[in-house]
Amino acid sequence: MALRFGLSILASLLLHAVVLWPFGFFVQRPAPVPRPVLEAVLQAPVLATPETTSAPEPAAVSPAPTPAAKPRELQGRALNTALAAMAKLDFYPREAIERGIEGDVIVLLTLTPNGGVAAAAVATGSGHPILDAAALAAVRGINGLPTAQRQVLLPVRFRLD
Repeated sequence: MALRFGLSILASLLLHAVVLWPFGFFVQRPAPVPRPVLEAVLQAPVLATPETTSAPEPAAVSPAPTPAAKPRELQGRALNTALAAMAKLDFYPREAIERGIEGDVIVLLTLTPNGGVAAAAVATGSGHPILDAAALAAVRGINGLPTAQRQVLLPVRFRLD
C-alpha cells in the first residue's frame, strides 16, 4: 500500500511537471538593459580671435543683468528707524531663547519707492535657520526708510543679555 501511494505521488508530480514545463518556453524574460558608459572629455578653452570677435552674438542670448549699485548697510537715522520698527515686535523666537541660541543675520531689503520693504532675503545667515526666519519676519513691516538706494543691507542681532 505504501508503495502504491509513493508511486501515485511520483506520477502526479511528473504529470504536473510535464504540463507546466512548456510554459517556461513561452514566458520571455526581459533582456538586461546595458548601462551606458559615461565619458567626460576636457576640451581646451576657446580663445578669442579676430575672426570670432567680429561675429555678432545671437539675439536670443541677452547678457546677465548687473546691479546698478552694490547694496550698503543702513546707517544713522535709517538704521535707528528700522531697529525701532523691529523693537515693537517680539521677534526673538521663544525656542531660540530656551535653547540659548544667539547670532547675527544680515538681511537684504528691497525697498519700495515710498521707503517700505518690498522684499527681504537673507544675505548672510546666522547658521541657525530659526533666527534667519525670525529676522525675515521682523523686517517685513518696516516703513520710512530712505529711498536713495533700491536695496540696502540691515544687520539683525540676536543676543541674550
